[in-house]
Amino acid sequence: MPSPLEGIRVIEVANYVAGPSAGGLMRDLGADVIKVEPPGGEVMRGATAGTIVDNRELPDYLFTLENRGKRSITVDLNIPEGVDFVHELLATADVLLTNLILPRLEKYRLTPAEVHRRNPHVIHVSVTGYGIHGPDAARPAFDFAAFWARSGIMGVSGHPGQPPVLSRVAQGDHTTGINALAATLAALRLRDQTGKGQAVEVSLQQTGAYTIGTDLSRALLEARQPPRMDRENPPNPLFNTYETRDGRWLMIVHMTPDPYWPKLCRALDEPAWAEDPRYSTMRGRREHGTALFKEIQQRFRQHDHDHWARVLDECGLIWAPMVDLPTVIQDPQLRAMGAFQPVPGPDQFETVGVPFYIRDADIGVRGPMPSPGEDTAAILGELGISEQRAADLAALGVFG
Repeated sequence: MPSPLEGIRVIEVANYVAGPSAGGLMRDLGADVIKVEPPGGEVMRGATAGTIVDNRELPDYLFTLENRGKRSITVDLNIPEGVDFVHELLATADVLLTNLILPRLEKYRLTPAEVHRRNPHVIHVSVTGYGIHGPDAARPAFDFAAFWARSGIMGVSGHPGQPPVLSRVAQGDHTTGINALAATLAALRLRDQTGKGQAVEVSLQQTGAYTIGTDLSRALLEARQPPRMDRENPPNPLFNTYETRDGRWLMIVHMTPDPYWPKLCRALDEPAWAEDPRYSTMRGRREHGTALFKEIQQRFRQHDHDHWARVLDECGLIWAPMVDLPTVIQDPQLRAMGAFQPVPGPDQFETVGVPFYIRDADIGVRGPMPSPGEDTAAILGELGISEQRAADLAALGVFG
């Protein structure tokens, strides 16, 4: 089967998670991704290596997740010859993927204008906290700051009157990485149509703003903060979490509840509620939300989770259990979709795979993470660099 990005070469000058995650997905889709690392390797190498669990040392699972199957070359961008070499490498590329903020792009002569002056056909992809235009183009960021806090997600998360809620690690990074992949594919398609390279700009902040787009659309009209979700006083009790008798939790999700309200009443063995004037309309349920929440919660605490799983399914309701991660990795639905894939290599282990499926396409995890600079000799050979010139570059410290 063909790979969607077979024949596409990506030069990745990026570290941490958001940019490399986009490069990882491009490699999963068949692109040749060459990771340009500083001498000694990227800053995230080893961040999770050596973790001991049950007397077993875990592999470097975080770096593997973002960099599986890539090739690595180490280049010192702090010397002019190193920058010149990267531009020589870019002459063979279709895509430059970078997460350098604007001052570093300028320092290393890797701005879109400079890159396109030398290679007008390359797709320049910038993945940063705040973009490379605007007043904060020079501001560094991680996803906790730019994606979670400054985009507004944190401000509408959690319960009223409680401190802000932290996100989980790299949620914003991976969302932004998928965004960068989509934008890169669109830019490659545009190059097919026009023959010209493109500049793609993806930021953690703007990606976060899009993910909270429903609330932001309301804020654009009202110019005020939407309220936080209040579990005990919900505007819609059919969009809430409930605890069962055995201490487990489930989520009921119906955004347009009127057609489902009688079904929930039947599931809770309270058919009279369907005609109760306090609860029979969306407006009534909103006005009596606190009382209705308490009633529903009381019913759910009368039986264990497994009882409710059967009853809610029988009544045709949309719901899901709250589960822990050991349960997630055994989920038969995720397994059927190929959500987890083995990393090829001597120390084989599973990682999170490509988050989508393409029929009749060869996509997936293609190899382990590279060691720093392990592909330098092969890449120099592909560039047609002689042994003497390679030795001269090495003597100058280009490869560290």
